[in-house]
Amino acid sequence: MQEKLKGQLRQFFIENQDHTPADDENLFDSGLLDSFGIVEFLTYIETETGNELDIEEITEENFSTINSIAELLVK
Repeated sequence: MQEKLKGQLRQFFIENQDHTPADDENLFDSGLLDSFGIVEFLTYIETETGNELDIEEITEENFSTINSIAELLVK
């Protein structure tokens, strides 16, 4: 389940940034996510995975890597 989610999350960056991030790559430090991009990414997550996140869950720690996002989504 988690590997499928990671693939879906990576697909967003492949399609929108032409980059395939490593599972532990910091998405903010690498410039793949910023304050504007996170809104688009959240919409993608909700559409592609069916997961809706509470605003409290949207933190830099939870969204810093593909691994941390996948862990959040499977809770």
